[in-house]
Amino acid sequence: MRLEGVLAQERARLQLEGELAAGRLAHAYLFVGPQGVGRTTCARALFAAANCQNPGETACGACGPCRRLAAGSHEDFLVVEPPSDSPSAQIKVEQVRQVIRTLSFAPFGGGWRMVVIREAGRLNPASSGALLKTLEEPPPNNILVLTVQDPREVLPTLVSRCRRVNFSPLDPELIMEELVRRGMDPGDARLKAAMSGGSLGRALELDPARLRRELGRLQEHLARPGGALEDWELAEALVADHRGATIDRQGLAQTLELWAQYFRDQAACAAGRPTAALLESSPPTPQHLPRLVEAFNQVRRAQNLILANAAPELCLTVLLSELRRRLRQP
Repeated sequence: MRLEGVLAQERARLQLEGELAAGRLAHAYLFVGPQGVGRTTCARALFAAANCQNPGETACGACGPCRRLAAGSHEDFLVVEPPSDSPSAQIKVEQVRQVIRTLSFAPFGGGWRMVVIREAGRLNPASSGALLKTLEEPPPNNILVLTVQDPREVLPTLVSRCRRVNFSPLDPELIMEELVRRGMDPGDARLKAAMSGGSLGRALELDPARLRRELGRLQEHLARPGGALEDWELAEALVADHRGATIDRQGLAQTLELWAQYFRDQAACAAGRPTAALLESSPPTPQHLPRLVEAFNQVRRAQNLILANAAPELCLTVLLSELRRRLRQP
């Protein structure tokens, strides 16, 4: 039976379909890959295929288990996740203990139960320890799926008790096609796909109007005469956009990712490969290619410094100064 609704991820899909067909589903899986590439969607599709009462080429979508799953009310499909999107939010031990209590009963629907632990790297030591005991003695007809971006996020003892399934970033063209299929304007879809990092989930969250404003602010800044004071003012404004109780360094680095993509596309056009560009922009002349490549490298260095806890205003001021100097060379 084919897992329905999974975008790309052929390797992961074929692995799970083969195990399902052979009756060799594992009691625990580790789904490894970036956020938003279909890990939870694939788990849901596997659950549907394993519990469908009228299976064909895919889950029928019409039987009781399929309808309850589609409505989000299936009693045997459970999701455990951090209580908020904050980077410091953890999956607490009481959440895991509630799962363990549920697993002590047979699946209510008489088929398979699945528990998806999203972003399992957020398990704290106590919750990891509680989960480990369950993985050592798994109840029958229960499947646990842990999703992580990197296996090193969780204890090696947890990794060793799970069957690994790898998920890859999605191709930007595929993301753009999917966004258009969902009714999005093609121009917005192209911009969001370019900035998605291979994640459909992230693409759906992005605001194309804000992306255009951020890119326009950089272009206007570099086009105007100015100096260190103007660079510092823009740097302060950019950091302020990402300042809460603390500075959202990941968000700030993502803003710079837009700059990096812009210079990458400009370099591709200067190299005579406009079809490789993902953002809409006017193509530069070929003699600009070395400067554009260096501009791209400068942005990448600034991203790494910011993520390594360097002073963000200073990093951005130096970056803007370097971009001005290099891009205005005769």
